[in-house]
Amino acid sequence: MNRKYMTKQVLMILNQLALIGFLCIMNAIGAAIPVENIAHTGLLSLLFWDGYYISYKNVKGNPALSQFSIFLILFGWYFVLSLFSRYTFIDAASVLILPICVFQMLNFVQAFLFQGSNYKGRKMFLYGTAMLCLAAMFSFFADRDAFYLLYYIQFLVSFVWCIVISTIHYKRVWFVLRSQRKQILFLLIFVLFPFICYITVFFRKENYVEQMGLYLIVIIIFIGIHSIIFQATRQKKLFFSLSWSTTIIVLLMFMASFAIIVWLFALPILTAITIIYLFVFWGLIYYLLLFWKANKLENNTSEALPSFYEYTIIQLKHEETLRKEFVNYLHDNILQDILSMKNLVHKSDQLEIQHLLEDTLQKLTSSIRSQMQTYRPKLLKDLTFKENLQCVMDSITNDSDTSIALDCRDDIFLVEPYTMLICRFARELVINAIKHAYAAKIRVKLQQENDIITLQVSDNGNGFSLSSENYFSHHGLSSIQEQVAFLHGKITIRTNPESGTNICILIPMKGDESYESFISR
Repeated sequence: MNRKYMTKQVLMILNQLALIGFLCIMNAIGAAIPVENIAHTGLLSLLFWDGYYISYKNVKGNPALSQFSIFLILFGWYFVLSLFSRYTFIDAASVLILPICVFQMLNFVQAFLFQGSNYKGRKMFLYGTAMLCLAAMFSFFADRDAFYLLYYIQFLVSFVWCIVISTIHYKRVWFVLRSQRKQILFLLIFVLFPFICYITVFFRKENYVEQMGLYLIVIIIFIGIHSIIFQATRQKKLFFSLSWSTTIIVLLMFMASFAIIVWLFALPILTAITIIYLFVFWGLIYYLLLFWKANKLENNTSEALPSFYEYTIIQLKHEETLRKEFVNYLHDNILQDILSMKNLVHKSDQLEIQHLLEDTLQKLTSSIRSQMQTYRPKLLKDLTFKENLQCVMDSITNDSDTSIALDCRDDIFLVEPYTMLICRFARELVINAIKHAYAAKIRVKLQQENDIITLQVSDNGNGFSLSSENYFSHHGLSSIQEQVAFLHGKITIRTNPESGTNICILIPMKGDESYESFISR
């Protein structure tokens, strides 16, 4: 993970270096940024810088955040190339990159909306938009008119597909809109109001409002997603954790490069922008060194508050240590001994003892693997939530003759972190019914209506006495009861009319911190 993060940060530095080199070339050939493009320059600079910031914060390598940073940087390049569209080669490059920008925007929005999970129509949507993007790019080298035709088809088809996908999954879309209404209201005030004011002032000056429609789309996505992702993220105070010698060297190199730029140019707008971008470049270098230093820390014994990097690295190492210790314990101390004993069984002369030991060891092996699955059920991204839940149920019946029926809509959606919790609850309740109630048939019903998750597990087993004070501890339900109460939910247990037990869990699904959980997983 650390190597991947370092690689991404190096790519961000190289991107910034390429941007500075491009601006220097433009300045050398006599290009200039007119005054009417100052607002455009500020907006595209904001896209670049926030792309770097998102990449810097994404230490855990969340795919959606990686797509977001790429989306911002791609559009940043499109807009910066558009500033110099009077040059034929640069204009061609800006036009060629446009279909890629549209595809990346759609790819990120759908991944963000559905939190990286599978949904009906996902593959067709992604493959279709990718094919249209490639077709438009290839046609660029053959005929410019064909390119624009295919590009407009790509944009139109993508827009229609977005409407269709949103209509099919309207419940999820409506849930996100309601749960993030504060951020959306902020978006309307912070983006649309200044945009309307700008258009009102400069609507008669074509150069001032050129491409502002596309800017509006990108900035709405940029501000909206950014406010949702980091609405509840706790900010860690940054400290100059590098050594003084390293910090002084970086500052001296920055000052030297700044002096060279000032000496070479007469500080027009383009030069000023170049200098500002140079600030950002050395800032990226600094944070890369900061991460490298924090990554070398094995233990943080300092009483001072750690920097963001040090804090994150320590938490990641702590989590990885717990996972590693748990898996190593199961693998080295348990599974290896069981497999060794299982191999020795075949040397026994008594056939009955062989069967007995093999059966015992097989049950113990299954029990350990089941515990590993309980620790963290594996949810596959290529499957829908219903399919993942069905896989969890199937893994239980592999070692049992019990019949488990799952009643769940194909298009049901749950947001983070309820997906993992419901899988754990359902699995624990089913295992309890098998082990303690000796149920032969179990019915699992899952619903999500009006932001209320309803999980029902009904069996035809022996049941148990509801008057017992310790019935939760006897059936392993105490942890579920605590977690349900923590989520402001309710759990009820009643006896079925004929035989067995019916357990119903009601949990309100809230989306306030859903995306914080999504990007932190």
